[in-house]
Amino acid sequence: MNYFILSQDERISNAVEPVGLSKVIKKELLTVERMAELDELERQFPVLDKSENVYIDFIEKPIALLADPVKQLVEKYEPHLPFKAVVLVDMPKLKQTLYWLSIPPKVACLSAQTEFNLDGTLKKLVIDETLAAPYTFFQIEGIKEDYIIVNIELAESILRRSFRGIRLRKVQTEGKWNEILHFRVCETT
Repeated sequence: MNYFILSQDERISNAVEPVGLSKVIKKELLTVERMAELDELERQFPVLDKSENVYIDFIEKPIALLADPVKQLVEKYEPHLPFKAVVLVDMPKLKQTLYWLSIPPKVACLSAQTEFNLDGTLKKLVIDETLAAPYTFFQIEGIKEDYIIVNIELAESILRRSFRGIRLRKVQTEGKWNEILHFRVCETT
C-alpha cells in the first residue's frame, strides 16, 4: 500500500497563522492519555494580522489543525479518532473559523531501511507496509518529526475534493506492495 505525508502547501504565502497556540497547547499534551487536559484549556486563538488571510484546509505548524471539511472526511475513515475543536479569531474582521486538533495514533512502523542523521532527524523514511496496514491516518513512533501519514485511500479522497493548502508527499515503503510494484516496473523495462 502507498502512504503519504500530509503537509501544508508552503506556496500559499498568506495562509492563516494562529498566534500563541504552541504556548497554550504544549506538544506533550497531544496524547490520548492526556487529551482530557485539553478540555481545561482555552482553545480560541487570534490569527496573525495580515492584509488577507487564506483559511487553508490544513495548518501544519505549530500544531496540526484540520479544517472542518477535512476533519469530516478523516472521520469517515477513522470514526474513533479523537478531535478537539480550536477556533481561530480574526478580531479586526470579526471572523471566527473552526479547526480541529487531532491526536492520531503513533504507529511503530519504521522499516529497518529507514536512515537517520547524526542529530536523530530523518535522512530517509521507509515505512513497513505490514505494520502500517491497519491505519489510515497516523503518526510514526520513533521519529522526531511530527509527520501525519495517510494511506492511499484517504489521500485519493483528499485529492478528489477542492481542499486548499494541502500537499501529499509519497513515502517509501517496504513490503508486499512495494515488491509487486518494483517487479512490474523491472518487468516492463
